[in-house]
Amino acid sequence: MIKEFKKSIGYICPCCSAITVRDVNLFDFSGGASAEFLCTNSMCSDTNVRVSSKKDKYAISVNCPICGETHLYNIRKIAFWHNDFFVLRCSESGFGVLFIGSEEKIRSEIAEQEKLINELEEDFTVSEELSVIFEAVEHINELAKNNSISCSCGGRNIAIEIDNDFITLFCRDCGQKRKIKTDKASLEELLKISTIVL
Repeated sequence: MIKEFKKSIGYICPCCSAITVRDVNLFDFSGGASAEFLCTNSMCSDTNVRVSSKKDKYAISVNCPICGETHLYNIRKIAFWHNDFFVLRCSESGFGVLFIGSEEKIRSEIAEQEKLINELEEDFTVSEELSVIFEAVEHINELAKNNSISCSCGGRNIAIEIDNDFITLFCRDCGQKRKIKTDKASLEELLKISTIVL
């Protein structure tokens, strides 16, 4: 069986996030100079991948779109051309940074990875927002314990309600309310306050 020395490589630009899939063959990596692979976004054209031929191995450097570092790999030439599909991964995150195989498989793997990253980013954002809200509520409770929350009517019988958009303080005696938005900037400002008057 004759082995065809042709493959596709895929990578994500850390500068503009464009996906590049390129066909390569054995001759792309021959000679003494490193082969450089650029971002195919015409507005970017950043160098993302470098491959040098070193005896029986390829020395590959990839600019990582995940952690921002440059990762170095040494891959045996026989493994590079013999394996149908494999992924070189970020040592910090475990996400793929260079995909090697068929174009169809590369695009499928990158799409699945991007979906997972987006889900993780959404979860992280929600967790961060909840953390700030919990910190704000703890701060309000501390102020209440120190009698540092009052109403303009003179009352200190203050209750708290929380929903997706606001933390609401209201006076049980007169019904006066104060709403605090649950966005990060508003809650960080709240943490600087030592007294609250409705």
